[in-house]
Amino acid sequence: MTDAPAPVHALPVRSRLLLRWLRLPVAVRVLLVYALARLFSAAVLAEVARFQVASQWTPARSGYGDVLGLWDATWYRRIAEEGYPDSVPLGAAGDVQQSALAFYPLAPLLARLVMLTGLPFPWAGSAVSLVAGALAAVGVHAVVLRALSERAPAAVARRGAWGAAVLFCVSPPSPVYQVPYTEAPAIALLVAFLACLQRGRYAPAALLALLLGLTRPVAVPLCVVVVVHLVVRARRGRRAGRVLGGREALRCLALLAASGAAGLLWPVVTWRLTGRTDAYTATMGAWRAGGRVEWLTPWWGISQYVLGAVAGPLLLVAVVVAFAWWLLSRRTAVLGPELRTWCLAYVGYLLLVLDPFTSLFRYLVLLFPLGGLVALRPGGRPVLRAWVACSLALQVVWVAWLWRFSPPADWPP
Repeated sequence: MTDAPAPVHALPVRSRLLLRWLRLPVAVRVLLVYALARLFSAAVLAEVARFQVASQWTPARSGYGDVLGLWDATWYRRIAEEGYPDSVPLGAAGDVQQSALAFYPLAPLLARLVMLTGLPFPWAGSAVSLVAGALAAVGVHAVVLRALSERAPAAVARRGAWGAAVLFCVSPPSPVYQVPYTEAPAIALLVAFLACLQRGRYAPAALLALLLGLTRPVAVPLCVVVVVHLVVRARRGRRAGRVLGGREALRCLALLAASGAAGLLWPVVTWRLTGRTDAYTATMGAWRAGGRVEWLTPWWGISQYVLGAVAGPLLLVAVVVAFAWWLLSRRTAVLGPELRTWCLAYVGYLLLVLDPFTSLFRYLVLLFPLGGLVALRPGGRPVLRAWVACSLALQVVWVAWLWRFSPPADWPP
């Protein structure tokens, strides 16, 4: 005979608490971790705000509410309160000036709706980001779990999905999930899009792609993800002897068209708004040192600036090749074609269009699927705990170094 399990009330307190925690629905557990992470970020922001000097954005020794509106949040506030200009602003010499046309409309328009309650923009925009970030955290867990469940044992898949969600919540730039920025809404839409793609629900996926095209300039890589998804699906169907019907083929083509159009949607809107075909790219160029958007070459120049004329480019090429090799290797195949292609296409997109520097840390939060690989490493929980501890420590560094503004100019977050 085997001994009966001990009743719950006879277990140590730590074991009883763990059992209660594990009995909660996984979405509730993810949301609780997200809430605790946002409280930690709020405490860090509030403490760093005490050392904020007076600037055009904040008073000296600011409070938490004051620092919510720093940096790009000032542009989103202008959009929410005043809308967009109907022409491309020009300087006295005819050069294009920085303007709201470089910033996408969905998040500030949602904040404007929240402002109908009487909340000022910093708090309304923060509310939009907080809610979107909560949805994104649950979505990250769902899409990573589905991908891993098809290629790994159930326990391993659950561990990987949990790790991805936790690291998403605590990543060093995660305070952007509670300020009026677009990362949280964009990731919420992205994970919803990927979830629809995983389930073959192409009509809602097409709509989500278009919404993402109005949220943040990250829709272009979606087209690559869709192409890979459709190719993989066609190969699987051929092996199984299934023929793609006419209606299904039309749905696939509509999804491909929507994902392609999403990347062009906002540039077309700014063209129609201002009458200038290059309104968006010309305005983006106003933030660049040369006054125009350059493809790929900024990475080369920055690598030379930081590490030298020879060592910089060599290290850049080595890092890019190593990352691509690793992401295409067998050990990352567990993520599945959609998530793996997203990571590869997004990094390729950043290499093509980004003028890299300190904002790069924030852009990397969209590589959330890679967090699922951390928890799959030997060591399990201790490894994840170490990553969480390092992430929280680096979050303090990120806020103190980049979010705090030192006038007249500073490195952007």
